[in-house]
Amino acid sequence: MSSPLKFTLNGKIVALAECSPNLTLLEYLRGRGCTGTKEGCAEGDCGACSVALLERKANGEPAYRVVNSCLLPVALLADREVLTVEGMGCARCPHPVQQAMVDHLGSQCGYCTPGFIASLFEGYYRRDLSAGAGLDEQLAGNLCRCTGYRPIREAAAAALTNRPSV
Repeated sequence: MSSPLKFTLNGKIVALAECSPNLTLLEYLRGRGCTGTKEGCAEGDCGACSVALLERKANGEPAYRVVNSCLLPVALLADREVLTVEGMGCARCPHPVQQAMVDHLGSQCGYCTPGFIASLFEGYYRRDLSAGAGLDEQLAGNLCRCTGYRPIREAAAAALTNRPSV
């Protein structure tokens, strides 16, 4: 019998005794009740399924990387850490990017919001990112059909401006 597949999801260790090689992270999350992560296109084009992976830079420092969960097989998550929108903050203590989206009315229907939050979450921890063209690039993989991008960009700029120094 083989060892279970283990990874960390929103701060809690998950151990899967059996895992189909075809099971995507999005399917797994939705089946587990992490319904903030949405399926929009199932092709990696819309960003609704975005989540953050905790990676390591070459120097060993932790770094977040946003990925499309609809394209990522769960089997590739061994010994990795995943954060969904549910794990980035809570109702009583939202992450600064979540609070900025609220403060700047960056959400209408809410379908795209978790993906934007994941992208902004990664950007919040990137010290090389500031407002302007870099911010546009950070959000390039996310689509919104109802809010438009102005309030989302305002929320992103506010979150980046108010982040603590290193």
